[in-house]
Amino acid sequence: MSTKKRPTIRDVALEAGVSKSLVSLVFAGKEKVSPERRAAVLAAANKLGFTPNSWARSLATGASNFVGILVVDLHNQVYTEIADIVRIALLARGHETFMTAAIIVEVGGRKIVEPSTVQALLDLRPKGILVVGDLPDERPLLSVPAHIPIVKVLTIPSDATSREVNLRSNDDEGMRLIVEHLQAEGHKHVVYVGPMDGAVDTSRFEGYQRAMTRVGLAPLSLDATDRSEQGGYRATVKALSQHSETSAIVCFNDVVAVGAQDAIKESVAAGHAHIALTGYDNTHVASLRQISITSIEQEKVAMALKAAELLTSERPWSELAGQDIQFVPTLVIRDSTQRR
Repeated sequence: MSTKKRPTIRDVALEAGVSKSLVSLVFAGKEKVSPERRAAVLAAANKLGFTPNSWARSLATGASNFVGILVVDLHNQVYTEIADIVRIALLARGHETFMTAAIIVEVGGRKIVEPSTVQALLDLRPKGILVVGDLPDERPLLSVPAHIPIVKVLTIPSDATSREVNLRSNDDEGMRLIVEHLQAEGHKHVVYVGPMDGAVDTSRFEGYQRAMTRVGLAPLSLDATDRSEQGGYRATVKALSQHSETSAIVCFNDVVAVGAQDAIKESVAAGHAHIALTGYDNTHVASLRQISITSIEQEKVAMALKAAELLTSERPWSELAGQDIQFVPTLVIRDSTQRR
């Protein structure tokens, strides 16, 4: 059985009676092509069923105009929100994007990033690479050529790729805002719920510990949970059973907090006092009226716009390469910490 050959730019040129370069100008949107010739090229393309392949064109010419976006976890809403803001900002600057998720596998009890994750982006010759989230293993980034900018968002800087620019929120400040808010509401027994297997996890937990100590309260935590809603639920059930005096729960992020919220509702339904609750990341989920969780806004828009600027302007990136730029977070107070 034969398959029909896909029409090429050469076929369109022959059909329209023009040169290949003129066809390229038409599909590149150049204004110097006359209306008559543009119409002839578009008519020929429509007749043949031709559509331009921007990826093939960039590979052939070596003139890439796109940025590769590597999202560590597509289930983490704050990662996808930031990636989408960056995508829109890059488009406004005339740059396309190609987004993919990190392939993370476990080898010998240790999480690593499959090298093909990064290589797939490099094969398309990107102008820059954005990493959104905390990679458990950054060695694959070492294969990125030195002339390609790397910008990372929402992670802790690493020595593995010291030429990158790192953009993140100040977790110490975020936890200070949370703890001082809870203390002002009269809470003295505040338990932390979250994972402990990554640099960001450690940063937030240590920020919580420092904030609690600063206001004269004893830090309380459980064995590490995972980053899921179910993990938050299970950990909160355990916290309320082990620490009966608990009056507030501080969660690693909003997803964990949603699970914790279910456990708190069950506790209240069983006749126990209401427990205040905070999340982190200020995702769309936390703002929903039926959920309404107090959370930390990490200045997602500001970080995303800065990332787009760095990835499309060579001079700012080269001047800031290797730096860790921290943004000042804000506290968004909602129903979950209001007095009942």
